Amino acid sequence: MARTRRHKSVESELFVYVDIRGEAVLAGVLTLDDSDETRFFAEFTYVQSYVNDPRAFALDPVNLPLIDAKTTFRTESRYETLGAIFDAAPDAWGRNVMRVDKAGARVTEDEVLLRGRGMGVGALFFSARLLTPNMRKTYRLPEVSQLESLADLLTDIDQGVKPKGLYRDILGSSWDIGGARPKTIVRDEAGEMWIAKFPRRGDSYDRQRVEFANLQMARAIGLTVPEIRLTETHLGAVLLTHRFDRELLPAGQGGASVVARRHFLSGASLISPPVRIGKRDLDGPEGSATYSYARLADVTRRISSNPVQDLKELYARMILNVAVHNTDDHLKNVGFLKDEGAHTYRLSPLFDVVTQEGSARHYLHIGAQGRASTFENCLTHYRRFGLRSEAAARSILDAVRDVVADRRAYYVAAGMAPEEISMVESTLMAWRDSAAG
Repeated sequence: MARTRRHKSVESELFVYVDIRGEAVLAGVLTLDDSDETRFFAEFTYVQSYVNDPRAFALDPVNLPLIDAKTTFRTESRYETLGAIFDAAPDAWGRNVMRVDKAGARVTEDEVLLRGRGMGVGALFFSARLLTPNMRKTYRLPEVSQLESLADLLTDIDQGVKPKGLYRDILGSSWDIGGARPKTIVRDEAGEMWIAKFPRRGDSYDRQRVEFANLQMARAIGLTVPEIRLTETHLGAVLLTHRFDRELLPAGQGGASVVARRHFLSGASLISPPVRIGKRDLDGPEGSATYSYARLADVTRRISSNPVQDLKELYARMILNVAVHNTDDHLKNVGFLKDEGAHTYRLSPLFDVVTQEGSARHYLHIGAQGRASTFENCLTHYRRFGLRSEAAARSILDAVRDVVADRRAYYVAAGMAPEEISMVESTLMAWRDSAAG
C-alpha cells in the first residue's frame, strides 16, 4: 500500500542497502514501529540517489515499483507490501537464537534486521548509519570442518542454553537464516558459503537424510537443484546446501575475494497476502485465491524472463511436493532470483523439500480439490501453468512419479534406516490413493 505522507510516530529508522556486484548501494529508508508487541507498522521510501542510479531496480517489481523518492510504501504486516525487505530478515530460528542470546528478552524488529549482519537471503541488508560504498571484505564464518562442534552448540541453543566465550561469535552465522529448525552458515575451503541444517532432538526420522533424498529425486526429474552434501556428526546427519544467492567474485590486485549478493524475492513477498487472511481463512474464497500454486504461476508469468520453462518447473515442483508429501509448501518456500543486468527474474533453485508427518493437506491450494494431496488434484488446473492439454500435464506428472516410484533406493543411498523408511512411507498419502503406488 503506497502513501504520500509518513506515519508520524515511529520507533526506529534504518537505511536499506542493496548489493550491486559487491557494492553497497543505498536504496531507501525503512521506518519501524513495533514498540507494542501486539502491533506492527513499517514504511519504506526510495532515496533520490537510488532513483537516479542507472543500475537501480525495483526491490519488488510488483509491490515496490521504482517510481520516485516521494512515494512511501506502508504496511502493518511483514508479508504484505514490504515482504521483499523482510525476506532478508531472520526467521523463526534466527529470532530464537537472538532471544537466547538476550536471555529470553524480547527482540525488536530493528534489532532483528541490524543483528542479521547482511547474511540473510538475497541482496538486501540494513544499517543504522550511512555506509561507505566499499563492501570488499570477508565475513567471519565457521568452517565446514567445525560441523561436529557446531552440532553440539546448536543443540544447546535449541534447548535455550546460551553459548559462552568464542562460541558466541558463531551466533551471527546462525540467526540470519530463514526457517524454524537449527541451522547455520558455514564456509568451505574455497570460500563458498553453505547452509548447514542440523538434527533436532525428538525428530521421529532423520529429516536431513529425507530432504537429501527428495532433492536427489528432484535432480533426477530434471528440476533445478543447488549442490547438496550430507555430512555425518555424532548427533546425526547434517545437510549442506550451497547458497545460490551468493557469488564469489574474483579478487582484485592484492585483495580478498568479494562475496556478491544476488537479489531474491519469495513467493510471499510478490503475492503480498493481506494480513486479514488468517489460517482459518485458507479454504475460503480469498484464501484459496491467494495461497495457491496457481497464484504463484500468475506471478511467475509476470516477472520471469523465461515463463514457459519456469511455469513447467513450478508445475513439476508442485507434483513432487505431493509425491513426497511435502505439505509445508508455503509461499516463502518458493523463490525467484533476479537476472543479472536485467529487471526480470527466474525461479530459484529448489529448497526445503521435506516429507512431513501429521498434516493431511498442503499449505497451498493445488487444484479443484483444494489442498488435497492427490495426483488427481494436480491435473485439474494445469492450464494456469501454461500447459495446453491434459496430455502435456500428464507427461510431467508421469515423469515425476517414475522417479519417485523408486524412492526407496534414494532413501537407502541417503543412509536412512529401514524403520525410518517405513515411517516416511506411511506419510505418503498420494501413493496410497493412487493405483500407481
